[in-house]
Amino acid sequence: MKYSWLLFDADGTLFDFEKAQEQALRNTFKNLRINFRESYYQSYQEINTFLWKRYERAEIKQDKIPYQRFYNFFEENNILADAQKASELYLEYLGREHELLDGAEELIKKLATEYKLVLITNGLKSVQRPRFLSAVITPYFEEIIISEEVGFAKPQKEIFDITFERINNPPKEVVMIIGDNPGSDILGGIEYGIDSCWYNPSAEELYDGIIPTYEIRNYDELIELLED
Repeated sequence: MKYSWLLFDADGTLFDFEKAQEQALRNTFKNLRINFRESYYQSYQEINTFLWKRYERAEIKQDKIPYQRFYNFFEENNILADAQKASELYLEYLGREHELLDGAEELIKKLATEYKLVLITNGLKSVQRPRFLSAVITPYFEEIIISEEVGFAKPQKEIFDITFERINNPPKEVVMIIGDNPGSDILGGIEYGIDSCWYNPSAEELYDGIIPTYEIRNYDELIELLED
């Protein structure tokens, strides 16, 4: 068995974050008495993704994102609403959403019998901790690393340093990171010197010359490569 430790990204890799985001957004708009349009979700996603990419590049502090994304969203869509109130409501609703992607529960239960697992996420503790607390897969992880709690985010070296310290610094060659985001999960793994597995169910193209050790479309392919 080549690997002993598997570092899993959370959202988009194990958790159905798109569904969680949309439901939380709908609930927020309902609370604020704003009619929800289908185009709003796409607009919000684009703004939110842009801000998180800035955070990954250390261009913005994480605690600025919740307010800024709604401020930008309301401005872009000509909506008169309180961005701070929207942010608070959204985070509250999002923290209640913990639905997994199809097959994720079975995958984690199977892998936990042979590997030590870590959850490593770029997220807000006020959102991620409640979600993980109620998720059925949480007990299978040795450690849960949340970027806001440790002060660093993937792909920064420091979040991997902290992760390795918490798992007693195993040799890098027995550790692999698995995630859906090339710019955080895969780049982070490459720069830290550990193997990486890009979970790419939509067959998207890589960018910026980032080359993962492995690329998979589904969980079965992950099981197969680990068994090789």
